[in-house]
Amino acid sequence: MSENPYDVVVVGSGIAGLSAAVAAAEEGARVLVVDRAAESEAGGNTRWTAAYFRLDDVYEPDPTFVDDLVGFSDGRTPRWYVDELLERLPETMEWIQGHGARFRRFPTYFINSARPRLQPHGGGEALLAALRPAAQKLGVEFRYSTTAESLVIEGQQITGLRVTGPEGPVTITAGSVVIASGGFEGDPEFLTEALGRDASTLLPIAPSVHGNRGEGIRMALDAGAARAGQWDSFHAEPVDPRSADAEALVMVFPYGILVDRHAERFVDEGRGTVDETYEATARAVWARDGGTAWFITDTQLDRVTDRERGLLTGVKPVVADTLAELADATGLPVDALTSTVTAFNAATGEGEFDWRRPDGLATTGLEPRKSNWAVPLAAPPFRAWPVSCAIVFTFGGLATDERARVVRDDGSTIAGLYAAGECTGLYHGKYPGGTSVLRGMIFGRTAGIDAARAGAASTAAPAATT
Repeated sequence: MSENPYDVVVVGSGIAGLSAAVAAAEEGARVLVVDRAAESEAGGNTRWTAAYFRLDDVYEPDPTFVDDLVGFSDGRTPRWYVDELLERLPETMEWIQGHGARFRRFPTYFINSARPRLQPHGGGEALLAALRPAAQKLGVEFRYSTTAESLVIEGQQITGLRVTGPEGPVTITAGSVVIASGGFEGDPEFLTEALGRDASTLLPIAPSVHGNRGEGIRMALDAGAARAGQWDSFHAEPVDPRSADAEALVMVFPYGILVDRHAERFVDEGRGTVDETYEATARAVWARDGGTAWFITDTQLDRVTDRERGLLTGVKPVVADTLAELADATGLPVDALTSTVTAFNAATGEGEFDWRRPDGLATTGLEPRKSNWAVPLAAPPFRAWPVSCAIVFTFGGLATDERARVVRDDGSTIAGLYAAGECTGLYHGKYPGGTSVLRGMIFGRTAGIDAARAGAASTAAPAATT
């Protein structure tokens, strides 16, 4: 079978992929999008996320935007990337609004951080719902249930993509290929190798995680792409493992204690606000025996007015009138749990509890210390939620330049190859929230524009043979 060549083939239909596809089609390119998911399940992680943007207003970044993106990584995130992101921000926000997206300032699930963030009405799915019809109107073609397998390379130029779909293996000729297929969090073997430890106890934050298996990253590495970002780390969130809900977050952990399966505390639950500590807390849970902990509190949680905003699980807590009953219901050793709570209560002091901000109510002579919100657990009934570490996306990925072109170790570009979104490596250490969807949209659009201009000039051969 033969077809006319495509100017641009995009791998993935999340925010980065759809932004690339629409932008390329707006440049007049003939565009194909392939996605391993069925049409009803497509959209990657974008489909499931609230899609908070680290912006004060539609065109205004948060004042800490640059410092946080660079500082959270201890300077390892390249400053040029952040500068390019901000340079392209106004025109990209104008563009996405032109396709019907609307935004609002909205409080997050970080209940003791007073900083609202910008959010599209309807979350990430609303962004996809704005771009899909735009792509279809512009003539973008979609092939779902189609997995990208490898790149076609002629000399130093990417000339196409090998895929496997419902009709079997197909080779698609293209002037440019944009990889926007997410990270490798859905491939346990790849993930375990990169993280250097067994990843089997990590939970997927949403069903889309299983589809992000790293093929796009691997095929680019095979073509000579350089790596970027922190390959042995990932964006983590604390979730209720009992819940089938996507992003079943338990973000109220500062208002009680966290204990492992042996009923031992292992982390300072109150060392900072939730947005500052949730990721490190989730990773600390993952490091414990069995990869699960219990968050234990009592009726003091009722004093936290916005507690429901930080509890996104639909499963009710375990409730008990005594610690012995709680131990029996949770499977924790009763003597150890009693000892841990007794020691914690004895280490607390006097002061005014203020759930809205770090209040200085700290323990004394206890290891690990609790730096804020240390109130005795002495007002039953006791409540407990299990907490596990969920993986959202991987930090390691492909290296790109300011035009979203994939680069080699020496900085040279791989002609005809682009990448955007979570398949590109950026983050180190701690994830600066509200930046992943934003960067996927901005650099996805950048990749689409540049790929269209480059791809239109190079397509000349038949497109597909089986």
